[in-house]
Amino acid sequence: MGRVLTRNVEKSCSSLLTWLAICFVCIGGLVTTYYLFVEAPPPRRLVIATGAREGAYFRFAQRYAELLKPEGITLDIRCTEGSVENLRLLMDERSDVSVAFVQTGIADPDQSESLYALASLYREPLWIFFQGSEVIDRLTQLKGRRIGIGSTGSGTRGIALQLLKANGFEENSDLLLSLGSNDAADALENREIDAAFFVAGIDAKYIRRLITNPDVHLVELAHAETYERQFRFLTSVTIHEGLLDLQQNIPSKEIELIAPAATLVAHNSLHPALVSLLLKVAGKIHSKGDLLSNVGEFPSPQMTDLPLSEDAARFFRTGPPVLQRYLPFWLASLVDRLKIMIIPLIMLLMPLLRVAPPLVRWQTRRKIYKWYAELRQIDQRSIKGMSREEATQSLEHLQRLEQRIARVGVPLSYMEEYYNLRLHLHLVRTHVNLILRPNDGVISGAAR
Repeated sequence: MGRVLTRNVEKSCSSLLTWLAICFVCIGGLVTTYYLFVEAPPPRRLVIATGAREGAYFRFAQRYAELLKPEGITLDIRCTEGSVENLRLLMDERSDVSVAFVQTGIADPDQSESLYALASLYREPLWIFFQGSEVIDRLTQLKGRRIGIGSTGSGTRGIALQLLKANGFEENSDLLLSLGSNDAADALENREIDAAFFVAGIDAKYIRRLITNPDVHLVELAHAETYERQFRFLTSVTIHEGLLDLQQNIPSKEIELIAPAATLVAHNSLHPALVSLLLKVAGKIHSKGDLLSNVGEFPSPQMTDLPLSEDAARFFRTGPPVLQRYLPFWLASLVDRLKIMIIPLIMLLMPLLRVAPPLVRWQTRRKIYKWYAELRQIDQRSIKGMSREEATQSLEHLQRLEQRIARVGVPLSYMEEYYNLRLHLHLVRTHVNLILRPNDGVISGAAR
């Protein structure tokens, strides 16, 4: 029983060593592939540039941060003057900002090669209010008046300057005043300025305040469609009667405005896994629609003035990656990054698995064949001739060999080789025994 157990242990150890060697080779290959070809994991901290703390961009960023936190991503919110500064931070290689809210019409694709758009998120109407009772439906009617065009670095200022320049205004005019949204609204109500530009959502408090002020009027551009065609980042939007307040019927009539879109823009160094995660979060926030968009209309690959990210385009075509649909973000990201290792793993395993069976057979037969060297040595000496004393020593050696061979464990499929070895040992013992027959001296192998 003990011998059988010993043989089985030896057999198991031999096979185990073979397969362990294969495993070590595979692991070594995978580790090398990981460090050479697998991209780094996504960062756990992300910085987003928004706008003023009281603005819509900041409020949306807070909701993004809440939804990203369970995924293990910390979203740091960087307050700025607006879209222009956001673009500058994204293009600054020394900046840690990698994603930002940016209003369309601000970015120049030729000068923003390191940036791409992830999606448009919602429409931001352009509101132009003026102080007075006259009817104004053209921007040229505002010449010679004090106009608030938004703070320096804001998207409002960028679009206001483009539209005013197209209508013959001088960009450096002292009448064009850099005022933030709340300051411009206050100045307009206090008659400190004559008109003001605002790019804001329909739910902005200062918009509701101005549109209900009887002394302040909204400019409804007569050439809205012309602006939409000349400035491709603009789309027309209808503010239906009573949309802001049904009870007070605000506005009292249907209004046609032009609107840029709020977009999510990223630096090209943003990890691909984060693109799909950000768009997934954007869908939860913006797909519900609002007063100016239908359910499911946003986020959208349309209405962007920067090239759309390839990862974002894939997301809009096929949805989130399959792994992210069923696995937690970090596990899905790890599996996705490691899929590149499947190819080298297969390339390593195929030859190794083909070599393994012959290697196991060779190791098993080696246990048997290694004894033939000693048998042959004794047999050759018996043929050439040996003394009785040498024959006695050889028999003792053969006895020890037989005991050791008896303890060798081999599979049943190799028993033929095993018993041939024992038969050959018996044959050599017979030859040696012939030497020990009563005689007068050394018997040569030739005499046999």
